[in-house]
Amino acid sequence: MHKVAIFLVIAAATGCSGGTTKVSTKSAPLEPGEVFWAKNQLAVQTELPGEARFQNFEIMALSNGDRVYCGEMNAMARSGIAEGFVPFYMRRSAGTVKAVNTGADSAEFSAKKCAEARNGALRINKV
Repeated sequence: MHKVAIFLVIAAATGCSGGTTKVSTKSAPLEPGEVFWAKNQLAVQTELPGEARFQNFEIMALSNGDRVYCGEMNAMARSGIAEGFVPFYMRRSAGTVKAVNTGADSAEFSAKKCAEARNGALRINKV
């Protein structure tokens, strides 16, 4: 699963999907079923999904109908060492994950995208 995340980060950074578009964003309520689904999608990106911990979890609704999930995740390596809480960013469209960025390598990108979403506007790849 790490290869998928890395490809999505590269695709987002290079804009290989045909450019970007700007969407408006607003905070969305934390519905338990949606939060559970999103955390599971993020946790499976880690070596030990059952050990992933979350804090500052947020959901934002986009004007195009997509949803963005932001916060921090603490993943545990197989060695038993936690990497500490690191920003994550995930976007879904109609139940399909369109972008997922987790881990220290994409922390700066995730923090930037989440800040844009919190400020009410976000650039996303056109699909």
